[in-house]
Amino acid sequence: MIRFEHFLILLVYALFSWSPALAQGVVEPPLPWKVKLISGETLKGTISKWDFKGIDGSFGHAPWTNFKPDDANRMCKKLLDWRLASQYIQLARMLFTLQDADKLADAALADAIRRDRNCANEVVALRAEVAEHRRKVIEDRRIAAEKEFQAKAVGADTAKKKDNASKKKNNAPKEKDDAPIAQPARATSDAPSAQPWSVATDAERAQALTDMKADADRWLKQVNVRYSVVEAKYWVLYADLPIGETKDLAQRMDDMYETVAKMFALPVGLNIFHGKAVVIVSATEAHYRALEMAAYNSMPPPGAIGLCHMVGPKVVVSAYKSQDANRFMATLVHEASHGFMHRYGSPARLPSWADEGYAEYVAAESFPNSTTKDDRKPQGLQWIRSGTNDVLNVLHMNYEDGSWPGPDAIGYAIGYLTVDYLVQTNRQGFGEWVKDVKAGIPWEEALKKRFGWSITQLAQAVKARYRARD
Repeated sequence: MIRFEHFLILLVYALFSWSPALAQGVVEPPLPWKVKLISGETLKGTISKWDFKGIDGSFGHAPWTNFKPDDANRMCKKLLDWRLASQYIQLARMLFTLQDADKLADAALADAIRRDRNCANEVVALRAEVAEHRRKVIEDRRIAAEKEFQAKAVGADTAKKKDNASKKKNNAPKEKDDAPIAQPARATSDAPSAQPWSVATDAERAQALTDMKADADRWLKQVNVRYSVVEAKYWVLYADLPIGETKDLAQRMDDMYETVAKMFALPVGLNIFHGKAVVIVSATEAHYRALEMAAYNSMPPPGAIGLCHMVGPKVVVSAYKSQDANRFMATLVHEASHGFMHRYGSPARLPSWADEGYAEYVAAESFPNSTTKDDRKPQGLQWIRSGTNDVLNVLHMNYEDGSWPGPDAIGYAIGYLTVDYLVQTNRQGFGEWVKDVKAGIPWEEALKKRFGWSITQLAQAVKARYRARD
């Protein structure tokens, strides 16, 4: 019996002296291990030193990130001091860095609390640290993707010029109401600045979204109409419609955005709006006109059932649901396309025929019942085939001198046909032409660069294309 008790004393002494030694990073005696790494290779040898970054031994150095989570967790538990809650917190910290190891990390934290309930605050702090780190990683990736997109959309040289000037502008006191700079019917210039839009941090995007919602809430309060609200991926939709219709409309708007984004090869899921774009849909024309007056102190032009307001970086689309559901949807998509193009790369605008023609093109391609092909296309074909009209005259029309959109709004029809023709001729070339214009290159120069045509030759090509063919 005395020998057995002596043996137990020696065993307990050995265990308690062994664990702290391992916790200090020394493995004595060296521990043999054979395991398959994530790469598929086999690691075999003895471990002589370790910490929560990796292990060292006869095989050299191997970070824990090379191991499958279960293997890393199992070996760490053999090496750490099982008595110390702090060791399990460090284990959890390491596991949180491995892919698909959160459950193992949670279990390690539970082990820590079982050993010392006073470490609960450390556990909460670690979870907060991990959450913030992951948020920052996602944010950094998004910002990198947006900067790469900006460089492609407006040219790398142009994109590099903006940081200091943009920061000064963003830090300047905000005016109560900026003047709309890009609404087609009220624009003051066909050539807003080609200065690329700034890439916002997560905090700046959240503040922008808050500001956009605050604007909409203020306007709706003034008109005293109750609107349902649905926040989609890229839009915040306000509508005095049944909530089911509002949700369906929000989904269709997201689908439209992703259709256009695909046309311009945007990274999947990239939101180019300032926070998100606001869409306000009124059930009646009276509500729509009252909202326009409250928000912009102006009335919509006669016959306009929707408008896009672009105020600095903000995009707001306002419309009312006319009895013709297809016309309403085509108008909503058309106006939203203006907002997308405003935020694409820079606020520099395409020439009037392309600005409106592309919006018509998107409306025609975004949903099968669009009225664009039934209305604009026949009008344009008849106009060209009359033999007395010149496409070149439409290409020269612009917002600035009031010549747009011409008699019977023919500019929309010819603009649509021209854009459709350019896309059919060279889809990639059209995309590159848009980028050139957004980067500040005169559109005629960019046309020559991407298609090899002068403006006169483009007019002739469009006329020849549609004179006998639909």
